[in-house]
Amino acid sequence: MKMLIIGANSALSTLQFTLNHNLPRKTDVSVFCLNANGKVNGDEGMVFYGAPNSVCGSVKISDSSIEFDLNTVPSNIKNFAITATLDQGVFGEQDDIKLKGTDFECLLETQDRSEKALILLDIYKHNNAWKVRFVGQGFNGGLQPLAELYGVDVANDTGTDGTDVADQTPRPKPIAPPINLSKISLTKSAPKVDLPKRAGDLGLIKVNLNWNKKAGGFFASKTDLYFGAFIELNNGDRKIIQVLGNSFEFSPYIKLLANDRTGASQNGAWLHIDGDKLQDVKQIVIFTFIYKGVANWDKIGAQVTLHVPGMPPIETKLTEQNKNKNFCAVAAISVNNGFVNVEQLNRLFSGHEECDAAFGWGFNWKFGTE
Repeated sequence: MKMLIIGANSALSTLQFTLNHNLPRKTDVSVFCLNANGKVNGDEGMVFYGAPNSVCGSVKISDSSIEFDLNTVPSNIKNFAITATLDQGVFGEQDDIKLKGTDFECLLETQDRSEKALILLDIYKHNNAWKVRFVGQGFNGGLQPLAELYGVDVANDTGTDGTDVADQTPRPKPIAPPINLSKISLTKSAPKVDLPKRAGDLGLIKVNLNWNKKAGGFFASKTDLYFGAFIELNNGDRKIIQVLGNSFEFSPYIKLLANDRTGASQNGAWLHIDGDKLQDVKQIVIFTFIYKGVANWDKIGAQVTLHVPGMPPIETKLTEQNKNKNFCAVAAISVNNGFVNVEQLNRLFSGHEECDAAFGWGFNWKFGTE
């Protein structure tokens, strides 16, 4: 095992290896897949909490490690920059950083470091051989300036009046399409995201259902859209949370606060999930259904957003189109050995009973009212 000092490099003896680290869970670990100019080729070139797997299959980020398979690296990627950033505080407040690969180790002392972002390692190809270099370079600005260094166009947040809250300094035309670090969008191509903390240490998770009132017009005013969830515990207990049947709560795990049937409320409907109790939970499936009105999902423009403490909002949009299906299983929160992930489902059904049959919930259904 070779111990690297800052600036030193070493040849990699294998093209498939795992890089282990001791960074705390509140640290955002990212890998930038760079071309010969040291820039990303597109938004898929940034592997981070919102997209933990590279499209090419070369990089996979998990809780305390990064898996590399350099056999699958496309020809237009020449090196990988491994970075770490903090949303709050500086690295001088953290423990020394330890990195360990198959045949190398690095120790980065953090005492007196005032940066919020670090470039830890550079994995690069030289004379047809892959090598690793211990970089240890810092940035004070955090993830955004670090991402922009590598050619990522970071989308600015907007204020309540629609104006950008970031500065308006002109920048060169970006190489990559915009990546919004202020939210995580679940899509068909990237349907899943891992939460940064383990079950039992997540805090209050707030789930919102809302839709575009302007897009619907008269149609939206005639549609009753309900919000709910299925929850299953590790001990086998199961419950449906929804307005129908006045089943608003399964204490202490989940609670339905309000139901905005017509979209008139600016805030929509809310579910609260106790993330500090998720170690008892196997799965939660979040759903919505049209109680009254025509099942034109493309007209409603519904969106579900999960607000998890310490990470950007996670959003999924209901983009499926089927006028004969009025029930949508939107997303699933799954817990496995303490690790929690959120996955987009967007599966349409004719009602509760058909969805139950698909997922195996095991309830007996009959028509109900409020």
